[in-house]
Amino acid sequence: MASASTKTAATKTILKPSITLKGHGDEVDSISYFPDGQRMISGSSDKTTRRWNLKTGREIEEARGVCEESVFAVAVSRNGRWVATGGGNWNTTDPELKACEVETGIVKTFKGHLITSDHLIDISADNTQLVSASDRTVRIWDLDTGKLVAGPFKSKDEVGAVRFSPDSKKLAVKSFWSTCLEMWDVQSQKLDVRVGESRCGCSTGQADFGCCSVKIFSEIISSTSATTPIAR
Repeated sequence: MASASTKTAATKTILKPSITLKGHGDEVDSISYFPDGQRMISGSSDKTTRRWNLKTGREIEEARGVCEESVFAVAVSRNGRWVATGGGNWNTTDPELKACEVETGIVKTFKGHLITSDHLIDISADNTQLVSASDRTVRIWDLDTGKLVAGPFKSKDEVGAVRFSPDSKKLAVKSFWSTCLEMWDVQSQKLDVRVGESRCGCSTGQADFGCCSVKIFSEIISSTSATTPIAR
């Protein structure tokens, strides 16, 4: 007795640029959405941060930020109150770490990191704390007071990414050069676990820099057919 069943055909997702945001004079190093989904901020090696209206595709010029050196990282708090930036002149002793209160325009500067590397940042889910990583250390700051509240957490390697857990009780720290991943307890400031290999050193590769625009992609899902019958 023959039976038949159906197999769902695989779908293919195609990302197609819908907006190109032009204006930066050097490579764009970081981007972040505002919670309303209608605005975006970008940080660039041209020493500026720029906010964009995604409906019009134009820069909100009055909100442009000018920094002393390159901007490597930008982050927007989940309530849209804070915009944080991290940067500086690569491998110098003058890193820039700042947070701007969007409504008032008040800027807070955070001092503590000794050397500028890829200044990596994240804002806690409750919008009260900023975490930053540079010079192989990770530090947590109070956004309202500007004071250091935890750290420095000393990582094995140069840091490639740092993130708060959803409850802000843990920190995930990823190595830039190796497969090492660390999990830190924020309250005790102790390392919970380290997995992967740690490898100090420098990259021998050369990145392809030079993109000065930001592209917004829309998603198109296509399929040749919904179902394909299979006879047995």
